[in-house]
Amino acid sequence: MAKRIIKPYIIIACFFNISVYAEDITLFWDDFPGEIEKRGENDLGGIGGDIVIQALKAKKISYKLEMKPWKRAFTEALANDNKKSFIIPLTRNKEREEKFVWASKIYEAKTIFLTMSGSKNIDSMADAKGSKIGVLAGSSYENILTSPDSKIEKGNIDAVPNDVTNFKKLIGKKIDAWFTLNIVASTLIKANLKAENLNESNFRIGKAIAVQEKYIATTSTTSPELIKKVTDAIEAFKKTADYKKLTDKISK
Repeated sequence: MAKRIIKPYIIIACFFNISVYAEDITLFWDDFPGEIEKRGENDLGGIGGDIVIQALKAKKISYKLEMKPWKRAFTEALANDNKKSFIIPLTRNKEREEKFVWASKIYEAKTIFLTMSGSKNIDSMADAKGSKIGVLAGSSYENILTSPDSKIEKGNIDAVPNDVTNFKKLIGKKIDAWFTLNIVASTLIKANLKAENLNESNFRIGKAIAVQEKYIATTSTTSPELIKKVTDAIEAFKKTADYKKLTDKISK
């Protein structure tokens, strides 16, 4: 008789424990120097990582971090199998517009061409014609390069899984130019100057090609209530002095 009574309580207790420790959202991300970086256990740094994590914590929204290579992070966030998957930092563009629900804009960055001293500045797509260009595979800036409007030949586009590889290829003269975000370029240059025996004068940064609006996004299978909860958290944090300090780093 005692065993019959205990079993239902065990089931209820297990369910309660699962409910207590289940995260509100799953947050997909990949490492983008200066933008999103792992800072510690269940914590993110970088401008975008800092903004989102501080905003979620302030509103007591629990989260599970899922670091994946960018193409996979994008695919799994789009599938949204658990109906609570979000992704950062996702650039809003026409190719993605209908696929995602754009919960909140986090910040803006700019795409630029980076070349080495002794090479010409690349200030436009016209300037880039004929150059071997490194870019992050699956990124919004790869979309810019592969767009018919760019008039860049596909054979001249060298897409790789991470921007550290692009940086290495640029300084090793395996590519002529690197197309990336100003934040990423600045972060990698500063982090590697000493190790690579370089200084900032060894690099030439072209004029901004496009503005990239970075979002935290999900899909329509996430409940409107959860989307609003995340949106409200980000928007509230954007009104703080801490947000301004983080975004001021971009212009610097």
